[in-house]
Amino acid sequence: MKKRAAALLIALFIIPTSAFAYQSILADGVYGSFENVKKHIATATFEGYMMFDAKLSQAKGELGEKDYEAFRHSINILTDAKLEYGDKYGNINFELMTKKEKEKIRNTSFVLQPYFDRLNGDVSSKELLSPYEYSLFIDALITYETILAKAEINTSDGPVEIERLPAELQDQFAMASNMIQHVYSLQKEYKESH
Repeated sequence: MKKRAAALLIALFIIPTSAFAYQSILADGVYGSFENVKKHIATATFEGYMMFDAKLSQAKGELGEKDYEAFRHSINILTDAKLEYGDKYGNINFELMTKKEKEKIRNTSFVLQPYFDRLNGDVSSKELLSPYEYSLFIDALITYETILAKAEINTSDGPVEIERLPAELQDQFAMASNMIQHVYSLQKEYKESH
């Protein structure tokens, strides 16, 4: 009886540990390790890393094997760009990239955004918008992130206040932000009507 109780206790300790180790492999498969992220993004926290890992686990469960592999491949491309071109807050200044690299990330964003929408429980922006509007939306996301990088804005401090941005970036930021909010509003309206 004591041996069974001991075996049960050992199993209780082993299962959570192995589950935790399995989950961390998902994030490590994208970033390499938390230490690697911390080298490139000053504001990275282990809690944030584990939240990213949880999102990957969610994606793996919700997307299915084939879609998850396409998602993971695209996430790896975007993550590599964040590590190479990202500022200390993880925002990419796309203006620092070569034209070829920028186009690669833009194309990757076209593929990733429907997955992000799906994982957030929203209708796909790609399905909701015309091809032209979808292209404008992806460009707005890229512009938004570039401005955050250029202005060295830490988004973990809360919502971005336009007044905190340099004057020469405010109009461009407002246009990008308005486009993004427009798409989010359309998604919300769609969700409420269906």
